[in-house]
Amino acid sequence: MKTRIVSALFGALLAASLSVQAHEMRHFTVGSPGKAAEVTKIIHVQATDQMRLVFDRQDIREGDVVKFIITNTGVMLHEFGIDDEAGQKAHQQEMMQMPNMTHDDPNVVSLKPGETRTLIWRFKGMRQHDVIFACNVPGHYQAGMSVRLTVQK
Repeated sequence: MKTRIVSALFGALLAASLSVQAHEMRHFTVGSPGKAAEVTKIIHVQATDQMRLVFDRQDIREGDVVKFIITNTGVMLHEFGIDDEAGQKAHQQEMMQMPNMTHDDPNVVSLKPGETRTLIWRFKGMRQHDVIFACNVPGHYQAGMSVRLTVQK
């Protein structure tokens, strides 16, 4: 009996570890995670309870490494994620299944009320120039909490 329990626990831990590694190794069509030393532009974003992501500027060009400084100005949990349409839809499905999931991923951060977080993104080597920035807390994207930008070549 103990062997089965230990085996089951080991299997669950291994599966979780592989899932995290797969997410970290994911290749994005809209660029890749960037590094602080490479930042070429800073964009401030407000995540509001009016279900909006408000950017102080939207002039992103291919080659930019952008430091997004995101502030949750509301009293609800929000998130800020960068992906293409397919990636955002897949993330929405994950969030519907696990609505309390929080993120500190290469392309998604969760924001508690009043919290400010940063996300650095490299808009280089892009296979897709239409980028969607979104909050996928259940119901938020559907209420309009997304911004679609075309990164200029």
